[in-house]
Amino acid sequence: MRKHVYIANHSKQKLGGGFTFIDNFVKGSENKCKFVDKWQDAHVVFIPSSSMVIKEEIYEAKAAKKRIVFRVDNMPKNSRNRNTGSSRMEAYAKIADVIIFQSEWAKSYVGSWLSITHKIDVSKSPVVYNGVDESYFYYKDNPSDRGDTYLFATYNTDENKRFSEAAYDFYKKSMSSLKRGKKRPKLTLVGNFAKELIEYNFDFFNDEDIKYIPVVSEKSKMGDIYRQHRYLYFPAFADASPNTVGEAISCGCEVLLPNEIGGTVECINLFKSRKYNIQNMFDDYIRWF
Repeated sequence: MRKHVYIANHSKQKLGGGFTFIDNFVKGSENKCKFVDKWQDAHVVFIPSSSMVIKEEIYEAKAAKKRIVFRVDNMPKNSRNRNTGSSRMEAYAKIADVIIFQSEWAKSYVGSWLSITHKIDVSKSPVVYNGVDESYFYYKDNPSDRGDTYLFATYNTDENKRFSEAAYDFYKKSMSSLKRGKKRPKLTLVGNFAKELIEYNFDFFNDEDIKYIPVVSEKSKMGDIYRQHRYLYFPAFADASPNTVGEAISCGCEVLLPNEIGGTVECINLFKSRKYNIQNMFDDYIRWF
């Protein structure tokens, strides 16, 4: 019998890593389990993120002896969660039957806190990276034929995305081309940025070749954008398992400025070594359900 899975998600957000994960998880299942609308009908209650669920519901499910699987990507900020970020992480980790981390970095970062401070054993907790939907993110061309084209994509204006580092690097590349009398590189910026940045050309000041595209929610369109660029800037700080990196590499992009803090380098190594799609990801999750 297929396992009945309840995804505990009460977030109203429809963009970003958490939403993308749930969408990919369901699609990647290919009917290997049955998703139910009430926790009472489930064998397994799956917490995709500590910030996306209702606490009382999780406690009720645990009291009813439902199996609790808790996915951990990062330490939620108390400043963004009405001072409940760390307390929720602790509470769900204590009642979970299994904790699945998104990267070795996340396991080291959050897992050490759970282990040392709260005596929760995570030594055997698995690591499962975010998979890519290959129906949208793929390539068949030679990426070197795309020219000197760069991309920076973000769903939010979080300072941890470190756009300024990408902008500075692109400025240097543009100036180098200008100095050598060569055609200057192109940079496309996709997503949410402060309105002042958009209004004032993202603080570029030397006629750099910049194009801006507002947030793209359609995966097919985002796949097309990746395939138009040779390089992706991704200097983001403390990103556990960035979807953007896996999608871009699957579309033939080379990732520039990867931050050593976070799971970005792990994801680059994974996707450079083999394909890892949403079906692989689901299979790696369901074995713990």
